[in-house]
Amino acid sequence: MRIFSFCIIIFTYFYSIDIVSSQPCSLDLIVKNYKKGLAYHKTKNYQKALTRWLPLAEAGLGPAQRQIALMYAAGTGLKKSIRKAQFWAKLAHQGSDLAGLYLANDLRTKLSPELLASITSQTDQWAAKTINCSSGQVTVASELNNLSYKVIKNKRISRKNSRLIDKKLGPILKLAIGKNMANKLYLSIIDQFDFYNGSRYDRYVGWKPGNKLKNKNLNAVKLSASNFQDIKQDHFAKALLFIVKRRVFKNLPNSKLIDPFMRIIKGKRVFGSVYPDIRNSNYFKMMRQAFTMAEKLPKPLRRFIDIIDEIHYNPASKYYKRSGTIDAKGAFYIKSLSSEGHRLMFVRRKVLYSSPLFFLQTFIHEGTHAVQDQKAYKKWTDVKRTRRIISVLQTKGASSKKINDLQKKNQIKLDYVNRWYKGVKTKAGRIQDMVFECEATKNEIKAVKIVGASPDIMKGSGYIKLCPKAQRQIIQWKDDLSRLSRKKVR
Repeated sequence: MRIFSFCIIIFTYFYSIDIVSSQPCSLDLIVKNYKKGLAYHKTKNYQKALTRWLPLAEAGLGPAQRQIALMYAAGTGLKKSIRKAQFWAKLAHQGSDLAGLYLANDLRTKLSPELLASITSQTDQWAAKTINCSSGQVTVASELNNLSYKVIKNKRISRKNSRLIDKKLGPILKLAIGKNMANKLYLSIIDQFDFYNGSRYDRYVGWKPGNKLKNKNLNAVKLSASNFQDIKQDHFAKALLFIVKRRVFKNLPNSKLIDPFMRIIKGKRVFGSVYPDIRNSNYFKMMRQAFTMAEKLPKPLRRFIDIIDEIHYNPASKYYKRSGTIDAKGAFYIKSLSSEGHRLMFVRRKVLYSSPLFFLQTFIHEGTHAVQDQKAYKKWTDVKRTRRIISVLQTKGASSKKINDLQKKNQIKLDYVNRWYKGVKTKAGRIQDMVFECEATKNEIKAVKIVGASPDIMKGSGYIKLCPKAQRQIIQWKDDLSRLSRKKVR
């Protein structure tokens, strides 16, 4: 039996803005050259550091521009010039480098308003150059080079979505680059686009985890074809640009991206929405409150929150092309996109209509599904290993009792796996086994009770009436509260 079965369609594209010439630099070579610059600078070999950093800085890499600014500011390897230091620091800030912003703010106090205005004019007119990599070293290229990438379409991609991908991906990349050729440096690190259908309002754009790639060094973007369904494609282009910038900055030592759309909260990667009508500040604030509340929970319950790695805010935007109804769920775990170390939740409900307590109980519920997913995968791995053992035992003529015992234990595990991945068939069609939802609902009740909520908080759950044990939990909870109230009256 094959649980994880899919096929892919692969296309290779060469997308050029203008002249077809040399190949762009890979993320690996960009990072290696930046790090070599750091190593040379540490040993005071400033000229060699400059040869590594300057081409990257001229291509628009913010951290490299900041390093050039520091060299000018200190007069190390370059003639000291606060004016030139401010020019490169301002470019670094424009290149989303947080340390570049701080440096530019420090330097501006040492310059006259006239000089600052002149520098601003220069940075506004500055244009990034294209770079090439040969023999492992970055150099400025005389001609524009290609963006090259593979496109992989899941076998379930509809014909309509397949046509959209073929028609719109190239223009989206051109839109992401815009008038700033520095953006091309970042987009050039993408080796592959991996598309799936997604629901009508799914706007996921992220990296395919290494444990799902044959080549662990591949930079593969996993994304929903539904991203093409916006009224304007600007926001999809922005989302794409920010995920590549995050990956580049993450690999450059002591570099932090100025990122309005992502926060690390209690060790989790919390992603806001790129749509301008969505208020991310309220969302980030509520996530902090919900995770602070979760710290009151005992360890057995906290594990249902700890297992989640990323949370993506994906409420309805006025920029969506509306058709049909949007998913009414507050938040949900995405098992089709998740794997060990990369477990994802989507938050669908706008925080304007919710509370930290609601998100706490939702995270416990969906985190339970993440644990169930983890358990199902482990059981499937065990099933395959046991099958191999049984095959060996049968070849060696082992006793039928020993083989039968192994087969029975394997079947129990396989039943769990089938219920989780395939659901249970009913007259109404295939649905997920209610056992999983009831387990999640029971954990949810335990959590909200511990943080001091009222039993009424569970009235919005559609699973209580379908889960007898959860009903008994609520009744017991109310009885406990009644007894406490009577004691206080006495």
